[in-house]
Amino acid sequence: MKKVVITFAIALLISISAMAQEDQKVAVFDPSGDVNAQLRAIVREEISSIIVNTRGFMVLERQLIDRVLEENRFQAGGLVDDSQVAEMGRLLGANLAFVTSLMPIGNNFHVSVKMIDVQTARIERQRTAQTQSGTNDLLTVVQRLVREMFADAPRPAPVQQAARPTAENQSQAGILIADGRNVFQGGRQLSPNEVRNLMAYNIEAIQLYNQGMQRKKVANGFMIVGAVGTVVGFLPLIQGPDNEYTPYGGETYYNYSFGQNLQMIFGLGAGASLVVTGIILNQGSKKIVGQSVNAYNHGSSRTSLELDFGITGNGVGVVLRF
Repeated sequence: MKKVVITFAIALLISISAMAQEDQKVAVFDPSGDVNAQLRAIVREEISSIIVNTRGFMVLERQLIDRVLEENRFQAGGLVDDSQVAEMGRLLGANLAFVTSLMPIGNNFHVSVKMIDVQTARIERQRTAQTQSGTNDLLTVVQRLVREMFADAPRPAPVQQAARPTAENQSQAGILIADGRNVFQGGRQLSPNEVRNLMAYNIEAIQLYNQGMQRKKVANGFMIVGAVGTVVGFLPLIQGPDNEYTPYGGETYYNYSFGQNLQMIFGLGAGASLVVTGIILNQGSKKIVGQSVNAYNHGSSRTSLELDFGITGNGVGVVLRF
């Protein structure tokens, strides 16, 4: 019995650790090179599409990248210096930056794609190739290179401080950047009340932010109750079995009582389930806060009427959102 419980606990810890990992944020910049804007946009979107569908990575929204580039007076197609790329990646709160170079050679292109760690400005991965039939197979070559790159890309555990902007970057004071549930503006972390005050006139942003923070509270409650339940489930293993049985003239046997078995089964099972549920909700709350920041940065607000089911002050019912 002890071996079974210990094995279960180890498996639980491994699954919790794996679930706690966050996606790496990737800033995909416009390709550089002497090519027209339409071709650059098509190549960029093809790259973003592959990364978005690669497990463990998420792509920052294009509107946010354009806005930060504009406020810092950079041209997306002119980011050819790795240190510049790393600097812009840090401003965007990214972990990695993806840059592409398209160099025309006659009717063909020499293609170079590379992924840069924004904290060290080090090139983590790079692939190069040359098209054989000009623009006809350019996208095919780009897709192949990107897939090869992300097939063996390193996936380091995210560093909490990596997405925080520096205090010197005051030029983007109006932009909010989310690092988990922490929100920064102009290099300073904002309190929840400050965030709510800024988002007060953006209905979509404030509703998402409040939803994310509420989900955090629920997640913490689940994890606390689950941790207590898990400890209660382990108590019989620490205390030892209640029953002992000694056949006439035989060896003494020790057995867990029916109540102890129930305590272990329900304590460990329910406790582990609540902890895992709390972790899932906790990760979801971070994503919702990130969505609220994106909604604020884009200046969007909900203007249409939405009908949904939800929890009201009087219980479960229909919720109208304007």
